[in-house]
Amino acid sequence: MPAPVQPDPARWEPRRIAIVGAGAMGTSLAAILGRVVPVVVVARNPERAAQLVRDGARTTGLIEGRASPIVVRRLDDLVSIGGASAIFVATKTTAIPGVAADLRPLLPRLADQPAGLFVVSYQNGIEPGRQLMDLLAHPGVLRMVLGFGATMHPATGEVRITLNAPPHAIGSIEPTHEPVCRAIAALLSRAGLETAYEPAIERRVWEKAVVNAAMNPVAALVNAGIGPVLDSPASVIVERLLAEGAAVARAEGLPLGDEYLAAARVLLRRASDHVPSMVEDVRLGRESEVGQLNRQIIEHARRVGVPTPTHEIINALIETFDWKVYHDAEHAPPTLPSPP
Repeated sequence: MPAPVQPDPARWEPRRIAIVGAGAMGTSLAAILGRVVPVVVVARNPERAAQLVRDGARTTGLIEGRASPIVVRRLDDLVSIGGASAIFVATKTTAIPGVAADLRPLLPRLADQPAGLFVVSYQNGIEPGRQLMDLLAHPGVLRMVLGFGATMHPATGEVRITLNAPPHAIGSIEPTHEPVCRAIAALLSRAGLETAYEPAIERRVWEKAVVNAAMNPVAALVNAGIGPVLDSPASVIVERLLAEGAAVARAEGLPLGDEYLAAARVLLRRASDHVPSMVEDVRLGRESEVGQLNRQIIEHARRVGVPTPTHEIINALIETFDWKVYHDAEHAPPTLPSPP
């Protein structure tokens, strides 16, 4: 297999953007970006793909947008349409290994320009950017951190944006990628999603991950949006999770102190109308992203010697839902053939 083209950040141009994932995050990105650059969406679900072809990508709420992206069913279809300048991976973090396995052999053929191809992790959690970098063995992996929340109507596919707290951030652990990070930030901002280059992207990753790990699993366990959780007795659990997560970050050398905790509380209150995706995961019996949130905080905590008892309890409870998904699937009765 030929090696991927070594990306040249200084020569990068946004000719076509590919988005892997047609859920709320991928669809909203397509609706917003599609107003300023050609966009192609990889939608592996046939019903969702047909819906996007028929109705386009639409957003309402805090950002109004509509676009008609090219829709393909498989990653290797990107090769036949001429590749892309950048690929945003907007799937659940649980899908990263599968996406990377399909994408890695295609990378040498996907760049649509001499500057090469960049892959952007457009996902929650602490490790998805590094995970993509390792699994793809590709030098051009960037990371986005968003103060953004969206939910998709299951029948219409329309996405309602319930949280938009710009500027959103894009960065890389590789400093030489600054030019392409700035170019993508400018492209997103021109489309209506205000974004800035962030040289300290790992700090921003932790800032968001600590907030998500404090709120999302609690909301899932009580089956409620952010506002009702904050107004309920469960808010005490959120506070404990915030404090533990920030303590782990400080032990990792990141300054997430009292000022950060105060800002996190303000952000959560601003997001009162939002329902975290983990709530929908539990409601619908899908695997959650607890592994990219609480479990990773626990793993880091053990390495630096910080106790996280509340995270361990919450993680075990959410993992029980995930266990039940697999347990039920393994023990489901066989599907009988339809009568002739």
